[in-house]
Amino acid sequence: MMPAPITLPARPSLPSVIYSDDEPVLAGVAIRDDADRAQLHRFGDDHWDLSAAIFRVNARYSNYRLNFARIADPVTRRLAKEYVIARLRIHLPGYRAPCGATSAIRLLRYIQHFAAFLRTQLGAVDLGRVDPALLDAYLVHARDGGRRTPHETVKYVEVPIDLHHLAPWLTGGGIGFLPWRGRAAHRVAGRPPAPAENATPRIPEPVIGAMLRWALKYVEIYAPDILAARAELDALEARCARLMARDQQTGRAVARTYRARVAKWLDARRAAGRGIPIWERAPNAARRIDPLTGQELPPYNLHLMRLHAGAPESGRVSQSEATARLIEEMAAELGTEVGGLDTPISIDPDTGLSWRERFDGLSLAREERMLQGACYIVCAYLTGMRDSEVQAMQPGCVSPVRSGDGLVERYRVRSTVYKRHGPRGVTADWITIEPVARAVEVMEVLSARNRKEKGLSSLWVTLKDWPWSADHLGMGATATLNLFRDGLDARSEGGPAIPRPGDEPWKFTTRQLRRTISWYIANRPFGTIAGKIQYKHASVAMFEGYAGSARADFRLAVERERALGQLDDIVAHYEAYLRDEGPAGPGAARLRREFARVHDEIGDLPGRIMDRKRLRTTLAHLGRTLHVGFLNDCLFDAATALCLTDVADPERTAPALSRCSPDRCPNACLTARHREPWQASIAEGEGLLADRRLSPLQREAIARDNERKRRLIAPLIEGAA
Repeated sequence: MMPAPITLPARPSLPSVIYSDDEPVLAGVAIRDDADRAQLHRFGDDHWDLSAAIFRVNARYSNYRLNFARIADPVTRRLAKEYVIARLRIHLPGYRAPCGATSAIRLLRYIQHFAAFLRTQLGAVDLGRVDPALLDAYLVHARDGGRRTPHETVKYVEVPIDLHHLAPWLTGGGIGFLPWRGRAAHRVAGRPPAPAENATPRIPEPVIGAMLRWALKYVEIYAPDILAARAELDALEARCARLMARDQQTGRAVARTYRARVAKWLDARRAAGRGIPIWERAPNAARRIDPLTGQELPPYNLHLMRLHAGAPESGRVSQSEATARLIEEMAAELGTEVGGLDTPISIDPDTGLSWRERFDGLSLAREERMLQGACYIVCAYLTGMRDSEVQAMQPGCVSPVRSGDGLVERYRVRSTVYKRHGPRGVTADWITIEPVARAVEVMEVLSARNRKEKGLSSLWVTLKDWPWSADHLGMGATATLNLFRDGLDARSEGGPAIPRPGDEPWKFTTRQLRRTISWYIANRPFGTIAGKIQYKHASVAMFEGYAGSARADFRLAVERERALGQLDDIVAHYEAYLRDEGPAGPGAARLRREFARVHDEIGDLPGRIMDRKRLRTTLAHLGRTLHVGFLNDCLFDAATALCLTDVADPERTAPALSRCSPDRCPNACLTARHREPWQASIAEGEGLLADRRLSPLQREAIARDNERKRRLIAPLIEGAA
């Protein structure tokens, strides 16, 4: 065996000519009001805790605790401290603003990377000896043979550029020349410019529809069972603790006592007609073998029996031969029951059956995480809040409000907006609908035990009780969304519960929820999600007539998606035109002329490549006037819009779709997407005609109306044929 390497103690840091050792690291940085300024770390300390400058309750400890003692070289340690403190404090107009405390840990990693490169190349960390050739070599080194993407490489390239601009705040000065001739870091690293459109993928409608439908079912139907089971298990554990304390005082903690309690509990189960509890999924390596057949069976839930017996561990039950024999005899008589907890299981209205077996401790923990995922989906999707805004929610953050006429009830969610509002953030309100209020109510109960034990204030805490678990959900929100999807798929017997757009399940991220809801509100306001919630309904609740704080900026996100959606929709019209699937309606002739011109300009003749970006640019003039409707789309032109005939508003820029005349207005056009509601309307008219009580005038009016509808959608029917 090789001897363990000897770790030499790091030499003391070298003194800085810029900062004294007693200089508070966070001097001049915004800190929380409850922070003890006397306890702030100083420049000379080798461990910096920047938590006083952290305002987000769910920030991870590792993001703001810096350990400089790991840096053995005193020159590098001093440089790292000066660099980090300068980036926290110094505002360089025209270059960059100070960073937040949560970025400090990454800055430390990047400066160490650059310093290690200098030691390898120069034998010392000497910024005065850096030259352009050395920086070019560092760029190659930072790319790591192409293993780092340009987006990742930018962060490493920024360090030497910073060391030039921050030279006055570095002992000995920084890099004396402007690295890479003043080119921006993203250009040096080769990172492409940010796309004009939101690059976050939009969740397909069947996927988000199924996810939200299941999330609402968890919140509205399954949650009471899960919360009741947790209350039952907590009560059992408290009773077990009392029994153990009493046994310790009286000296009765013996196998005979445990066996008597188990026997009494089993007698009660016999009277209730219930079997011996077994685990839903075997914990760890626990196994049970049938002595007659040798078949492996689900193990008994000895943990539950231990709680009822008041034993300190399950072995006190299983290792007693007499107790084990009693359990086997009762199992032969009564049979077994999955789970074992007493909490009854509700009936799923969709199946008419219990939605699951009874709970055990492990299945309850899994269902609690599923419920947390469901609550997150409901809260994030039906409010349009960002992840940081959702996770800043506190107990009691929801309050009911009523409309101006006092008839319609909405719910106000109060949280904190951080984006573009500095580390402190600002308080903002979101107006939403009842399912969100219910989800928050569930989360308040679900998280209560963990919040109390750890002294936390956020709704979104980690539900695991492991000592090494993070306190807050934080970045685990994405994993929780995908765990929810996986749990639903695993339970489904007829294929995945959540539709798959391809061979693999959809990979959820928290950003996708806001992007998706804003797109559908803007572009498919009449779409229905979760079977009962309409996007138009969500839109009205979220900002129409109940405008929340502009700080929340959700309306702006919707408007951006509307502009993008208009382009997508006009391209969809064009592609349907190429497939001879429309358009129809009075505005169809105008569209066909424009589409024919576009096709002639960038069409699919040999040698021409129809680039989608170019196509969108060419059709943009039509997209800007396109408004999507349930029965038709409108290429709005105020001069010819019939819906504005009696409206005294010459500056109106949008149609009044509720007053639309799709068969007469020259702005109206239809596509295959509109065919189904028109056919449903025709079928309804035919049903009315079957009523013999109609007068001849009524019959003639309905028949004439149906014929008008048939003529209107005839091009769509022919295209489908």
